[in-house]
Amino acid sequence: MPRDEHGDEPDKPDNERDEYGEEHGMAPGLTHGDGPGGPARRGVFLAHAPADAERAAALDARLRAGGVRTAVDESRDLSDGLPAEPVLQELGACDLFLLLWSRDAADDPHVREQRRYADSFDKPCLVWPLDGTALPPGQRPVERLPPGGDASEVDAEVHRLLGTRPTDVGAGEGPGWDRTGGAAVEPGRWAIESDAQYGESLELDLAASADAGVPDDSVEGGHLTGTHLRAGLRGKVTGRWWFARTEGRLDLELATAFGLRPVCELRHLQLLGGDDRSLTAEDLHGIADPRHYRLTRERPS
Repeated sequence: MPRDEHGDEPDKPDNERDEYGEEHGMAPGLTHGDGPGGPARRGVFLAHAPADAERAAALDARLRAGGVRTAVDESRDLSDGLPAEPVLQELGACDLFLLLWSRDAADDPHVREQRRYADSFDKPCLVWPLDGTALPPGQRPVERLPPGGDASEVDAEVHRLLGTRPTDVGAGEGPGWDRTGGAAVEPGRWAIESDAQYGESLELDLAASADAGVPDDSVEGGHLTGTHLRAGLRGKVTGRWWFARTEGRLDLELATAFGLRPVCELRHLQLLGGDDRSLTAEDLHGIADPRHYRLTRERPS
């Protein structure tokens, strides 16, 4: 991570707008809600090496089911030695930095830089040791679980540090569980609008395809085409989609051509409910940008 000429850590980024007019900035200790009037949910950033992705995914799902908002660096972009801007936003907005530590993580530059930036943002750190690899000293003290702990112990410690109680998923209150009332996303034409400050909408044709790579019959998917409107810019969008009926989760892999510059991104949306025409959803990994969405099924004319 670059230092200035005096050898100090880089300043925390100020608020700035990206090329689409979106405002970004650091908000240490920020908590986010489920929408107007909804309860605030604390945020955790999960840092891990690719070799530990399976354990990270299981822990991520467990935390979200217990009411914790999570963020995961899926881009693994380290341009010029710096984490990508969305990763910096999530690091600045989270309430706890959760480090899955292993030999692979020790050798991973992404994990090292994420920890250093979390330290610079004064984030409390919880370490889950996956093997006997020694943890290098950081700028701040850390909470460390005993070696050999499992996801349930990590989950309990996260809630202790955040001062929260796990959502009673058995009562149907946890995100990712049966809260959709049977709502589903199927092939067809859909309009998707977000509550982004400067406006964003997608008009998508979702088509089923045999090569969608779905794991089993509970997941449907295929290719998508359509139009992406963002901050006054309009572009053609292509990509893939998957809908997990059991979890009520819609994943969108989007590639949008705004002018000559393609923009690739992933959206992971959790359905919150609705009827056969209009559905509501929220970002699963939106700590710094917890957007909500309305999905409307366009009927054939």
